[in-house]
Order: sequence, then structure tokens, then C-alpha cells
Amino acid sequence: MKRLLPFLCLPVWLASCENAQSTNEYRVEVSTNDYVFVAPNELPSGWITFVLNNTQAQHVHELSISRLPEGISYVEYREKFVGSWSTILKRMQEGAIDASGIDSLEAELLPDWADRVQYFTSRGLVSPGHIDEKTVYLEPGKYILECWVKTADGVIHLNKGMTLPVTVTDQSAGSSEPHPPEQITLTADSIETDWQPSRGTHSFALHLMAGDDGIPVHNNINLIRLDNRTDLEAVTRWLDWYHVGGLRSPAPAEFLGGLSTYHSKVGQEAEYFTVTIQEPGEYAWLVEVPEGQRLWRRFVVR
Repeated sequence: MKRLLPFLCLPVWLASCENAQSTNEYRVEVSTNDYVFVAPNELPSGWITFVLNNTQAQHVHELSISRLPEGISYVEYREKFVGSWSTILKRMQEGAIDASGIDSLEAELLPDWADRVQYFTSRGLVSPGHIDEKTVYLEPGKYILECWVKTADGVIHLNKGMTLPVTVTDQSAGSSEPHPPEQITLTADSIETDWQPSRGTHSFALHLMAGDDGIPVHNNINLIRLDNRTDLEAVTRWLDWYHVGGLRSPAPAEFLGGLSTYHSKVGQEAEYFTVTIQEPGEYAWLVEVPEGQRLWRRFVVR
């Protein structure tokens, strides 16, 4: 999972307890600014809906949630884990290594507890003016909210301040697993859905089909709005954090949300996210895939 690591970002305002009680949903608004998260430092455990509000920012951001290993502090994580990845990125940008040299540098630089950092979700990239939601199950522990998108000159947003430690307590959120009406299934070579595109707010259950090894073939989906300049192959390349220009602002398309996922609650059959489509036009679901491959699905909203 280390290779899937750098896809993060977020901010928060408040946990809406009254709304949680009325809808059996616990919602937390994560409000972004360049480059700050506004969010509570303590949350209950259970199903939590994170609302990534990027209406005040000027750059694309993402929400990444990871859990610290037992006994590892936030300071240690920032200095030893994030610090190592910053060094790896610097050497890549300088041309000292390419993607083939990352594994050996990981072994050299990352702390021995790096494999125990648990990534739950990331991406859900959101361009300025948009809001994205995703619902994840969090057990008690120490977590980090971050953004791994890069500035135009290659600085990771979390190194400019978009990072926040969060404690998830033993207190239950009292929320239940979502059951959204719309379904999306990712197979090896298709994005399958019977959803009828329309304007408004839409909630989805994302199903990930596994390969012969039991691991999902794909772990992410992105919603983008298209214009006559959008190059979907270029957008796919840009989504790769390991390319020198990957995930650097400005984004090559207008992102409306989605998610990447690395960890599910035992028995969980789907991942959950919500997006809002405000304008008619042409859109696309797009999956980040290995270099040389492509996976997207265009659609029109009237």
C-alpha cells in the first residue's frame, strides 16, 4: 500500500449532531483554504461522513485519512514518514531517480513502522467551488487528515500546512452504514452503472471487483467536467503522483469529487461517496490506471 500512499488532503468546520440524529448519519464538514484545514480534532467512532468543502480555496485539494500505528506520535509521523517521502519526491524531481528507483529508496529512508500506517481513503479531488462527500468507518485511534496534492513548483500541500491530527474516541457516532440508491462497479476494463445522469446531489455505492489474487483491480474513481480542451489521457497521467508533474496544480480538468480507498471495514461490500452536479454539460467518470492504460466513461447531463 505504500506505493498507493500519496493521495491526500482536507479541512473541517463542525460535526452536525442534530442532523446526525435525524438522518442516522454523522456529518463532519472539512473546510479548505490554501493551505489550511478547518476541522475538529476529535470525533466519535463508527460511520463518519466527511464533507470536503473547497468553495473558499483557489486550488484543487483532496481529503486523505490515515491511521497512525500504535505508539507512533504525530510528530514522529511528520518527521520520519512524511519527511522520507518529501526526500523521495525531491530526488524524483531532480531526476536523481525515476519510478523504478523508488522501492530501494523506500527501504533506505522509510522507518521500520511505515508498513503499519493504515490508509483508509484519499483523493476525492475537488476543484475550487465544489463540495465532495465520502463516508468511512473509523475505529478508535489516532488519525491524520492530509492533502498530498502538490503546488506548481512541486511542494506537497501537507508540507504547507494541510495536515491535521484527529483522535477517534470510543464514543459511538450512532450512525449506520449508508445504503445509497445508485451503484457503480469497477471491473478490470469497465465502469458499470445504470445511473441516469442529472443535475443535483447524487450518492453512490462503489463496488470494487477483485482479480485472481483477491485484491481489487482498481481502487479509485473521479468525476470530472469536460470542455473542448479536456484531454482524458493527460488527466490520467496527471493523477499519477509518481510522475514529476503528477498531481501538481493547476489541475488539467475540473474535479467534482470521488475517492480512492485502501481499507474497508470487515464485511463491507462497498465504498461510499456523494457528488453534486450543478450545470448541464459533458462529464466523465475516470479511473487512475497504470501508465499506458485507460479507463473512463463519458456522459451528458441535460
